This record gives sequence, structure tokens and C-alpha cells, in this order.
Amino acid sequence: HRPTAATMSKFTMEEGINAAGFGRAQLWMALITGFFQASDAMELMMISFIGPTLQCAWGLSTAQASSLATVVFLGMLFGTYFWGIMADKYGRKTVLLYDCLFVFSFAMISAFSVNFGMLAFCRTMVGFGLGGFGVVWSYFLEFVPTADRGRWACILLSWWSVGTVLEAGLAWAVLPTLGWRWLLVLSALPLVPVFFGLFTIPESPRYLLVNDRVEEATKILERIALSNKHSLPEGSLKLPEQEEVPGPLEVFKLIFNRSWRVLTSSLWVLWFTNAFVYYGLVLMTTVLRYSGESENICEGDEVFSDQDYIDVFVATAAEIPGLIISLAIVDRLGRKYSQVILFAGCAFFIILLIPLEGETSASVSILFLARVCITGAFTVTYLYTPEVYPTNIRTTAFGYANSFARFGGMTSPFVSQDLIHAGHAWAAELIFAAFSIFATLAAWMLPVETAGRAMQDQASGTSLECKNASIEVEMIDTKSDNFRPGNEEIGTELEANASGVETTN
Repeated sequence: HRPTAATMSKFTMEEGINAAGFGRAQLWMALITGFFQASDAMELMMISFIGPTLQCAWGLSTAQASSLATVVFLGMLFGTYFWGIMADKYGRKTVLLYDCLFVFSFAMISAFSVNFGMLAFCRTMVGFGLGGFGVVWSYFLEFVPTADRGRWACILLSWWSVGTVLEAGLAWAVLPTLGWRWLLVLSALPLVPVFFGLFTIPESPRYLLVNDRVEEATKILERIALSNKHSLPEGSLKLPEQEEVPGPLEVFKLIFNRSWRVLTSSLWVLWFTNAFVYYGLVLMTTVLRYSGESENICEGDEVFSDQDYIDVFVATAAEIPGLIISLAIVDRLGRKYSQVILFAGCAFFIILLIPLEGETSASVSILFLARVCITGAFTVTYLYTPEVYPTNIRTTAFGYANSFARFGGMTSPFVSQDLIHAGHAWAAELIFAAFSIFATLAAWMLPVETAGRAMQDQASGTSLECKNASIEVEMIDTKSDNFRPGNEEIGTELEANASGVETTN
């Protein structure tokens, strides 16, 4: 039989995802991955409660209490590299299963810690597992059609806010009655349904395609299309240009070649600042009232008063309007300018905190507004990063960027807790404001806008010396609704950079 036009035609993965549409299949994935994010948020949110509690229960110094937060981020620093590399090599779903089991195991063991050293080690391992959070994010976005990606990225990140609110409520209910060990146990339990739910979701078809598993990728797309009552384009999946999957070192070289270095450097600044400021504001909420009164933290029957828990709730509730704002502007203004506005807003509100002393109703209100902005900025950065990197290096490149957030998280407790306890709240606030301003400039320097842009599946070129010229940066259509003024020059410059790299044979 002679092949027909239908059998000869090819469609790209992006065309297949768009044709399959968004429906029940992705909603179920959003539920599972969202619950995973909420569980991770609960593990991180508890650091604002555990440190001060054990400072009194075990007689820890302020530095030791702060280090219980730092070790979590230290673990995440290495975890982001490890889980990202494993996800690019062995698949997103497989890595998520092992990651979930890993976090649950060490979270439960930490509840039985007998001394500071054992607890610090277990929480470091929990942090190592939490480093896989970026894989959850990349996995879900690889199933979402182009037109829906911005909206559903913001909705998915709302699960993080759900987790922070749940942890604040759980701490309020459990710490005064059952104690910190039960808080650790109960905070880990949501990972159990997540683990079993992961067995019900498919592997990423984008991952399968770039690993030459076309038939499996096609079957998954067909099931999604059938579930959503859509149909795929006629023909078969177009296999991207096949090259050796780059290793971690090759990915590092690739994202710092002449075409990508400004993008990558700017992103790393944004990731550091997001975590540094976000967790700084989280921790400030519970320690601001102790400014200059480090000896008084353990006075009274309870470490935290009802007012402390209320303040945490108020500050945590700020994440909801932060997500709503990012949802409203991320597609209208684009990823780049949304981050510029949100980081600038965060800097403005933190500066307003400086003249205030200690905890007042005004400072709680300003912290609320600052957290609105940093939550929105974090959301857009989480969306932008996996959009801008191709599938075959996405989770590894995401892991590199995410690791800078862990540096930010590691240093944040020593600014937000130690400086405030020493009576220098103004200095902590000034530092957070300065970094927010720095991030505003870094967001302005982002050379590419990803709103309405197809996600690439292949980064051509696995080494800096021989194939960088083949890297293609998709341009924004100046006639499309997604075009924003100023992209013409940005695109022209990138195209010139990409085509101007010298190659060697």
C-alpha cells in the first residue's frame, strides 16, 4: 500500500498537547501533584514553629534554632541537583515516587529524634527530598496546552498556599496540646495518599518522546485526548532531532553559552531572592515581637501566644491574593513585566517596615502586603523557568536555578531571626528590600518572554564548542495577541547571538 497523506504527516508534541486539550486528565494530575506541593509546603512551613519551640524545650541557642531551618535548605540545595538530573535520565513519574517515599521516611524518623544532632540530620534529609519539588512542577506543565499554561501554573501553585495555611492551623491545634513530635508526624501523613496517587498518573509524554519512546508517548496523548473528548492531529508524532542526552556538566555549559548566559544569570538572581525574601518574611512573622528581647522567648507557659498564631494566619493568607494577582497579570503583562512589578512592590512595602519598631498592627499589615508581592513573584518565576528551557534539559536546568533558592533559604534565617533577636530588625528589613530591588533589575534584564510561546522539546547541542549555533530561540510573533512592545529588539539580539557562535568540527 502506498502511504497516504495522513500517514505521512507529522505533528509536534506541542501540537499534540494542544490538540488533546485540557480536561479531566489534567485535572486529576493537578490534584495529585497539587497535594504533593501542599505536603511539601507543610514540611517547610513548620520550620517557623519548630525552631523557637525546641529553643525552649531543649535549651538551644538562637543560632542552633535558626540552623534547624538552614539544614532543610542545605538538603534542598543538593536535592534539586540530584532529583532534577534523575528526572531527565529516568523519567518524571519514577523520580516522584522515590522522592515522595524518601521525604515521608525521614519526616517520620525526625519525630523520634533524641537530640539536636539527630533532628538536624533528619531534617537535612527531608530537605534533600523536598529538592524534588521542581520535578513536580515541570511534570505538570508538560501536560498543559500553551494557552492554559499561565493560568494553571498559578492555580497549581495555590496548593502551596493551602499547605502553608494547613500547617499554621495544625501547629495551632497540636503544639500547645500534643507537642512538636506529633506536629512532625501529622505533617508527614498527607504524603501517604500522594504516594499511592502517583501510581495513577502517566509518565510525561515529552520525556518519552525525547528518549525515542514514540509509541508510548503517542498512547498517552491518545488517552488524554479521549478523556478530554478531543482528538489528535492526523499522522504521527514528529521525533525531535536526536542527539545524546546532555549530562549535568554539558547542561551547565549549554545554559551559559553566549545565547543563554544573560537569561540563566538573571534567573539565578530571581530564584535566590524569591526564597531569601519569602522565607525571611515567613520567619519574621513569628519573631518580630522579640526584637531586642532574645532572653524573653521562653517566658510564659507557651512559646507562641494565640496572637502569634493569628498573625501567622494573617500573613499566610496573603498568599491567596498574591496568587490571584499573578493569575490576573501573568498572561496580560507577560512573565517578565509581571516579575518586575511584583518584586518592586515587595521592595516598596518592606521599606515601609523600617521606621516601625517591633510588632504592631501596622507591621502585620505591611508584612501581609509584602508577602502578597513576593508570593506572586515566586509564582511567575516558577512558571517562567520550565517554560524557557527545553524538555531534554528542563528539570536539570530547573534544578540548577532552584538550587539558588536553597542558598537564599539557607541564609534567610540568620537575617530574619538572628538580626531581629539582636534588636536590629531595621537591618534585616533593609537587606530584604535591597535584594528585592536587585531582583527587580534582574527581571527587567530577562531577554525572552514566554507568554504564548511553545515549550521546546530539544536543546540542540550538547557541548559549548561544537553545536551552540544550532540552538534556536523561538521568536514572539509581533502580530499575535501575546506580543508585547520591546520584544522585537530582544528577539533580534538573541537570534544574532545564537547564529553568531563560532563552531568547530
